[in-house]
Order: sequence, then C-alpha cells, then structure tokens
Amino acid sequence: MAEDGCSSTCTVECGFDCGTAEPSVCTSSCGDSVQAFDEACDDGNTVNGDGCSSDCKSIESGWDCTLVPCGPTTCEQVCGDGLIVGNETCDDNATDANDGCSATCTVECGFNCTAEPSVCTSSCGDSILAYGEECDDGNTVNDDGCDSSCSVEHGWDCTNSECGQSSCNATCGNGLVSSNEECDDGDSESNDGCSATCTVECGFDCGTAEPSVCT
Repeated sequence: MAEDGCSSTCTVECGFDCGTAEPSVCTSSCGDSVQAFDEACDDGNTVNGDGCSSDCKSIESGWDCTLVPCGPTTCEQVCGDGLIVGNETCDDNATDANDGCSATCTVECGFNCTAEPSVCTSSCGDSILAYGEECDDGNTVNDDGCDSSCSVEHGWDCTNSECGQSSCNATCGNGLVSSNEECDDGDSESNDGCSATCTVECGFDCGTAEPSVCT
C-alpha cells in the first residue's frame, strides 16, 4: 500500500526506513530533512519554535512553511499576524512603521511593547526620541526647551539624535522670547534696549511683542 513507507511496487518511500524484518516495518525519521507521507513538515531538526514542531507533526502558529515532498521544509516567521515567534521582538498585527513595532517586527526606538498582539507605547522623558515626539531631554518638566509632553517650547532650538537624548538651547537673537529670556529683538547687539544676552537694559521697556520693541 502506498504512503505507508513501502510502495505498491515494494520500494522504500521517501523519508522512511523499512529495516530488514520480514514483513517490512517502515518508519519515518523526523529531523532528517525529508518530508515523509506521515509528516506535516521536516526542517532537519527536532526542536520547537522554528516553524516545524519537534515531532514533525504540525506547522507551528505564526510561521509560513514551504513544503517539499521528499525534501526539506523551510519556514519563515509571519510578521503582522499578531503572534510573536522566532526572532520577533513584537508583533502588533500590522506591518506599519513608526507605530512602535516596525515592519520587520522589531521594537522601534523609544517604545515599549507588551502583550500579544503587541501594544506599543512611548515614554516622554526617557531620553530616547520616539516617533511622535519632537524632543526628549530626559525629563518631563517645562521651561527647559522640551516640555512635559516632549514638544519643543517656544523660542528654543533642540538638537535631536536618532534614538538618543535631545539637547535644547534658547537662542538669543532669533526674535522669539523663550522662558529664560526677558526680551529678544532679533539681534545680539547691546545698547538698544535688549542686551546681547536677551535681558532688558536699564531704562528700557521692551513690551511683549516678538521680536521685542524696546523704548
């Protein structure tokens, strides 16, 4: 009978060993890289977690396996199915980038991903610039250039490094009055009411306009 190891023409079928007994007793060997009739897959080993189960009886969840009768099985993890398998560090049931879990199912900079499917959130103030944050200076306080919601504050210039901490500086002379400036008239000259360090000089009133108008 075909598909039992010994064919209808009495030849040993792929993936089987029929020994020397009479009548023949035929068994298949899981892990020999030859998919036999009674195996769902055979990827050349007997371990779990690589797509083909350790007993070669089933294809594991989260994997896509290419089956070759009488040949080796090759399995690849499926990113975007909500299952975290193989070398995936997340899987949020999608293959979109910039949502915390990348298109290749790795956790993106500044995010923490938990659960299955993955739920990814970014933390303002962790010194890691995540997608959706304008800056991240390692804290959640205001008036230092990067505010408590990780947005660049008025009058400040923040330098961001990819996946790193932001560095923010108030720029005197840009015409914008930041929290640590008393005035900013759009230049860095003294003796015009607003000094080179953006403080109001004696005898002047610089009002609230931007750039400052000092009289």
